[in-house]
Amino acid sequence: MRVGAAFIVALAMVLCLLPLVNEASGAEARPPDEPNRPMMSVSDNSSNLVIEVADADSYDSLLAFAAGRGVSVPFSSKSAGIATLDTDGDAESLALEVAELKGVLSVSSEKKVRALMTPNDPGISYQWGLDTVNAFDAWDISQGTREVVVAVLDTGIDWEHPDLAANMWTSSEGYYGYNFIDDNNYPMDDNIHGYDDDEWRPNTYTYHGTHVAGIVGAVANNAEGMAGLAQIRLVAVKVMNESGEGTDAMVASGIQWAVEEADADVIVMSLGVDGESTSLRREVNDASQAGVVMVAASGNEGMSVVSYPAAYGSVIAVGAIDSSERRASFSNYGSGLDVMAPGVSIYSTQAGDSYQYLSGTSAAAPHVAGVAALMLSVNPALTPEEVGATINSTARDISQTGYDPTTGWGIVNAFDAVEQVSMPRVKITEMPEFVEPNSTYSIAWMVSGGNPGIIENTTLMWGVSVGAIENPTETFSGQTWQVFTVENLPSLTQNGTIYLQAFAIVDGLDYESEVESLPVHEAPPDNIFLQFLEDIQDFIMDDMGLINFLILAGILIAIPVIIVAARPKRRRVRSASVQTPTARPPPRTHGSLNQYQQAHGAAYLPPPPPPPPRYESYVDLVGDKIVPPVVTVVEGTKVVWVNRTWSPPPGIAVKSGHFDTTGERPNGLFASGLLVAPGDYWSVTFHRAGTYEYYVTGHWKSAKVVVQPLKPPSDRPPQAPGERGGASPPPG
Repeated sequence: MRVGAAFIVALAMVLCLLPLVNEASGAEARPPDEPNRPMMSVSDNSSNLVIEVADADSYDSLLAFAAGRGVSVPFSSKSAGIATLDTDGDAESLALEVAELKGVLSVSSEKKVRALMTPNDPGISYQWGLDTVNAFDAWDISQGTREVVVAVLDTGIDWEHPDLAANMWTSSEGYYGYNFIDDNNYPMDDNIHGYDDDEWRPNTYTYHGTHVAGIVGAVANNAEGMAGLAQIRLVAVKVMNESGEGTDAMVASGIQWAVEEADADVIVMSLGVDGESTSLRREVNDASQAGVVMVAASGNEGMSVVSYPAAYGSVIAVGAIDSSERRASFSNYGSGLDVMAPGVSIYSTQAGDSYQYLSGTSAAAPHVAGVAALMLSVNPALTPEEVGATINSTARDISQTGYDPTTGWGIVNAFDAVEQVSMPRVKITEMPEFVEPNSTYSIAWMVSGGNPGIIENTTLMWGVSVGAIENPTETFSGQTWQVFTVENLPSLTQNGTIYLQAFAIVDGLDYESEVESLPVHEAPPDNIFLQFLEDIQDFIMDDMGLINFLILAGILIAIPVIIVAARPKRRRVRSASVQTPTARPPPRTHGSLNQYQQAHGAAYLPPPPPPPPRYESYVDLVGDKIVPPVVTVVEGTKVVWVNRTWSPPPGIAVKSGHFDTTGERPNGLFASGLLVAPGDYWSVTFHRAGTYEYYVTGHWKSAKVVVQPLKPPSDRPPQAPGERGGASPPPG
């Protein structure tokens, strides 16, 4: 009975408290007729909004709301119940309004989507450099475009290679480039012969230009071979022969041809020139002014000097690193170095449908050229200066923070460089140098960047002061990248300046160009004298070079000064009479000199002998042979070692001393950098007589240089003219 009574009491208490529980829970819940609030995720006030709705009626209500507010709908899918609204840069306010609409399930910021690019080329696992330069992430932005042309100035390209053929440039006549070695339209990479035992033998050379071309633009995602950094068009400009040798004139001509005939956007030069060249400097400057990005190898001597043409300021100089991200021992460095890139054991294409590993700054330069091509693919309005500055500023440090002469700005970073320039950009691209009063003119501007971007509208504004650019032209729309032109714009009625600025709305965001100024004045009259002065200035600045002109002017000024200073002064000179202390001098008599003795001047000193002449002698390194193994020269001769064949990484080096079964025994008199590419060379001038032993690493062959005195030894009497013997003649 007690248990039953307790149960009845507890049940009664529960029934009494139940209304209170329901009332309390009702304070948190919405009435049955009030819909649940949608999920909100607005992280970017400038982005568009993605709206999800519950049903077709809600979808129609959303579109009606957008139409009533004048809000554009870039994307909509009634079947999916999803629509995108253009926020015009005020996503948060619009999101609050949309959330109040019936049937809205979620409101969120729009996110850009891009494909994750991982090529299916089987050899990509051998390309360690792609990860190092962050190429895979860059490919998620762009893999390149065939609108970009990269000229490879090298030994030619095997355009029939299955991993290159689809990305080759062709002229209107069907040619793949130009051959400046043979002066024809056949720039095939045909270095299939080598030098051995004084004879050319087949199949001993490696294909330098084809290897460089593969790094830049081998076809990606074709299930074959490797993947190039940029899917662009390659043009072959052959400026080196089958042994990797050419001249500065050929390289200069190749640059000019690539700019004028192939309309190249990027020029890569995995080569070095023996010093500064007037013709090459001029073509480099002209190409840069024409908007061409130039990239070159820093050199393979392991020295603290950047070789030409990489040393020119308008060329991106590239050094080499190994897979441990350390500067390769053979890589040149110095104050002109820009960035580093992979250059040791680099896998790339080889002529004859094959592939190979090669090392050198020649392999590093095309990595940077490929990055530049990707940048121009997403933003063709970039200037060479902008491309170079972006590559340097986005490079990844590997030693000191910021710039240092041993590694430049660091390792080139493809993703950061491409991402930085991928945003939309507006730039005025064409305008006259001046316009006359009461005339008309035309202006062109480009809207680039995006992925691609939708140009909702773009226009050009002009005015008579920077603060009053208020006169609009017609409005255009389209998709990036695109060039727009307006014609017959009115000039001023008198001399002055017109200020121009282009504007665009791309993907809902506003962009504007830099303000450009256009002078208004009468055309200057033709003046023969002024034209003559301009021609002289062009000759000094472009043909001769300012430094060479100053040196020549200094010499021309110094010559007469030296002549005047060295000429003896004209004085009246009398012969001194010799007086005796005991007698008076006899009286002078004209016509007789019996009483006079001529004064003797200083003893005659012959001029110093000229410095010994400087000769050159060459030693060929052909495979594992040294030709000749013994070279005999005279004092003052420069001996040049030339590597005639490719050597396996890390290359070969010339060292003074000898080696035996216990190891190397260098004496430190001289030691070269690594010699890898055919045609690479190293030299030393011998000023003292003696026998100098040396050996070649890698092949481990010994040889010697015998230096004979230029003059007979001092302990031997000099021989009369016509006698046999004496100093050994210089080598022929």
